[in-house]
Formats: sequence, C-alpha cells, structure tokens
Amino acid sequence: MIAPSQLNNLGSFPMVVWGKPIPDRWSCLCDALRQYEAPAERWNLARERKWELASALQKSIRRGDKSAALHVVAAIPREEHAYFWRRLCVIACEDVGPADDVLAAFVVACSTVFPPRKTGDENYRLFCFLTEQMCALPTRSRIYCSYGIIEPAAAKAGLPQLTVEDQAIVEAIIKTREAVQAPQNPWREWQKKNDWRAENLLRYVGLHLPLEMSEVQKPIPPSRILFDLPSYCLDMHTRVGLKVLQKLVRGVDGAESIREFLEENKVRNAHRALGEALFFVEGGRIKGELVYEPLCSLEQRVFAHKNRLGLDEWLHLRVLVEKALRTGIIDRVREEVLEQQYSQLALPFEEHGDEKNFAIDCTKRSA
Repeated sequence: MIAPSQLNNLGSFPMVVWGKPIPDRWSCLCDALRQYEAPAERWNLARERKWELASALQKSIRRGDKSAALHVVAAIPREEHAYFWRRLCVIACEDVGPADDVLAAFVVACSTVFPPRKTGDENYRLFCFLTEQMCALPTRSRIYCSYGIIEPAAAKAGLPQLTVEDQAIVEAIIKTREAVQAPQNPWREWQKKNDWRAENLLRYVGLHLPLEMSEVQKPIPPSRILFDLPSYCLDMHTRVGLKVLQKLVRGVDGAESIREFLEENKVRNAHRALGEALFFVEGGRIKGELVYEPLCSLEQRVFAHKNRLGLDEWLHLRVLVEKALRTGIIDRVREEVLEQQYSQLALPFEEHGDEKNFAIDCTKRSA
C-alpha cells in the first residue's frame, strides 16, 4: 500500500516544494488517487521488447485509448518500473503539455514522491491511475514537444529563414530555457533539478505563447494489432520500425513513389526523413490536439530545412507516406518484418500456456 505520509507529501507538494498555492485540480487528483483501484494485471511479458511497449503506451495515450493503454501498462515488467516512470513523465510533458499543465507537473511530482524501488507493486496502481488520467482528457497537446524540437535547432543554427512571428516564438523558448538554467525561485529550481525526467521538456511547463490555440479536427489513422501490439508502435525508434523504413527506402510494391521521391531529391539519411514524415501522419497524432498554428508552421519548416527540402517537397513526402499508410502498404511491410523477427512468438495462445508473450525491441525512446 502507498504510505499515507507519501500521499500527504504529494497533496502539499506545490506549497512545500514550489511555494505556490495548491490548485484545486491538484487536490482533486490526490483525492482520486486515494480512492483509485487498478484493474487486475493480466500479462507476464518478455522484457526484451520494452521499447515497442514504451512506444505503444505513449501512442495509445496520445489517441486517448484507455483500453489499449492499460493493456500495455499490464505488460510492464517489475524490473522496468524506473524506466517507465520516466516514460510517463515524458508523455505528460510531450503529449499532455499545456492542455493540462497541472497534470503534467503532477506526473513528474509523483515520480519523485514514489521512488520505484521502494514503491514496489504499487507502481502498477500508480501507472494505471496516471495513464487513465491522461487518457481521460478531452484535449492534449504536443506544444512542449515542438518547443523541444525548435530549441536545439536554434542552438545549432539549424532554423530556416524566420518571420517576425517565428522570431518571437524562438525568443520565448530561449528565454524560458535561460530562466530554468539560472533559477530565481523554487519552481524554476524544481524544473531544473527534474528536467531530465522528461527529457528536457519539463522546462516548458507553463510557457504559453500569446497566440490563440486551435483544435485539430483531422481524424486519427486507424491501426491494426500486429504480433499483439498496435501497428503504430513500430516507429523509427524500434528495430522493426527501422527495418520497415529501410525497406521503403529501397522500394516496395505499391509505394515506389516514395523511393523515387527520395532519389530525385537526393535526401540524405532517407530512412530518418521517412520516419519523421511517418511520425507526423501517424505516431505523433493526438486525439483532440491543441496547437498554435504558427508554431506548427515553424516546426514543419524546421523539419524541411533539416532534411534539405523545400517546405512543399517536405509536405509532399508526408502525403506519399500517408497514402502508403492509408492503403495498408506500411502495415503489410511491418507484418512481413515482424514475421521474420518474431515468428517463434506467433504460436497459438494455448501453446504459450497461461502466459502470453509480447516482444519489445528498440534502442531509443519513441518521438
């Protein structure tokens, strides 16, 4: 059981650690956690596929798919609790962001109040609770993720030509980074100390631009279950996803236009450019996404510039990738690669006994 003292520490966290009033939303989250009962655990899964599992968790939360997300949480090995605490912090900042700043900060605070090794089996209950809270939001946002893409590009002089509006966005991002690097109050000190937990995205919590937010209405692409996990988890940061991209670069039936585009435009690191395009049409899609349109425009020009493409060419690559996804070609290639890599896991359920196996396999965090 979670110790009452830990719950009390969490409840008073904003006042004690940041010197701020306790938001009503924070108190409601604490009350809900005290009463929360997690669903029964169902899976004992192969630890070596944790990276695909992490990707599946993040993208199911992006889509607000509570059932899929909890299914993934139930597969997290006990030995990986510390890693998945960090993943939840990243997801909270990267995919909830300004849609609910309090929840984003709450997730990171929980990761400090409940040390994974001492929390033991209660980690599962906490993971389920936080996952449900993020899935339950009517809107989410990648805005902080976009900041995190633009900031290093600016530091490396990797930005395209900027408009006056672009310059204001970049200046706000840089100013926030500097405020966290040289903190002047407890809140900034906490952001600096814990920024690593969210892969340098915690620094942006609270950074709202003087622009109007809008909600993206475009429908989310459907997915399939391939070897027990949703197809969208197989992105450029998984070995299976990388092999899929490499096949597409070389050319596959029905998607020859992708190979032709990459060759005609002499795209360097073609598989990476292709993976980034796939992210924007599938893996990075968020249900009820809140955006700043000027920030989105700048982000797309940053990716075009990074891949040495004009904006029109970059957007055309996205169209080609979206078509290959919509027509099932990408999932067909994914299935072929999965069959080659995990054919030994494709046994009937009865042959696995009481335990069903997943197989997670990746070397970097998903975007």
